[in-house]
Amino acid sequence: MRVVAGLYKGRNLCAPEGLAVRPTTTRIKETLFNMLQAEVPDAVVLDLFAGSGALGIEALSRGAAEVAFVDKNRDSIACVRKNLSGMAGNVSVVMQDWMTFLRGASLRRKQFDIIFLDPPYATDFGEKAVELIASSSLLSADGVIVFEHGGEKTYDSLPKGYKTRTKKMGGIVAEFITKKHVALMPGSFDPFTIGHEALLDKALKNYDEVVVGCLVNPDKKYMFTAEQRLEIASAVCASKLGARAVYSEGMTHDLADEVGAETLIRGIRNDEDAAYEAELADFNRSYGLETVFVDAGGYGKVTSTAVREQLRRGDMSGIPAVAREKVRAMLK
Repeated sequence: MRVVAGLYKGRNLCAPEGLAVRPTTTRIKETLFNMLQAEVPDAVVLDLFAGSGALGIEALSRGAAEVAFVDKNRDSIACVRKNLSGMAGNVSVVMQDWMTFLRGASLRRKQFDIIFLDPPYATDFGEKAVELIASSSLLSADGVIVFEHGGEKTYDSLPKGYKTRTKKMGGIVAEFITKKHVALMPGSFDPFTIGHEALLDKALKNYDEVVVGCLVNPDKKYMFTAEQRLEIASAVCASKLGARAVYSEGMTHDLADEVGAETLIRGIRNDEDAAYEAELADFNRSYGLETVFVDAGGYGKVTSTAVREQLRRGDMSGIPAVAREKVRAMLK
């Protein structure tokens, strides 16, 4: 077993003796780091269930800014220290069980960019560690958990708001678990127009999921009922991968928290829109929400007010094609 690349390339590493520790082979390690190569430089790394420390040392060799090695086994900790001998860098070696360490890191509000989980395959420690990492906000916004498990196991317990990319390597499987990037597109949508659809299409290019939030403005008189507004938006979302619509009578920031969104999507048609939206963005920022403004492009004159007038004349051109029959039936 050796370091594959970087500052300490070619250095041989020892492994703890006994059947309790299963070091990641050089071939598997090379595959993992080929997939992580852009994330490693300057990363804060946690090697949980460290064993020999091979994964954390590989990250250190490739330019990680900080690496923590954690294992409860005394022999493993001694092996990690031996393997680190002569290596420079910001490292810590902790003899502690995984749960105690993660809870302590949470209390310190520590976050990691890369977390390696290579627990004993016969246990559910990996699944439980992922849950605790997620619930304790230990992973940075663009961070990744690399969870190794045996090929006989199927990992199907992702925490809410997370996604995984699975890599099979013979009898070993690695889950690359990251946070979903979710955006909320709030509005009254009375009705959902082709302008809204264009805005949704642009947002879906940058986010894993976009939630269309049909909200209530008490100062507005609606042409469509709440159920109808949601039905129209849902019909459009059903035709687009990663989109869904929900209805809420609460505040925008409450709905964002409910669906796991950290970003709001808002369209800008003109200077008047821009001034109003900037003020609204400042308010939502106080709740930890950032707003991404999207230019309406060729849909600057498509407003819900204008589309309602068209509908009164029997003109469906302002409604997305997939929802026109629904809207026509609603207006009968």
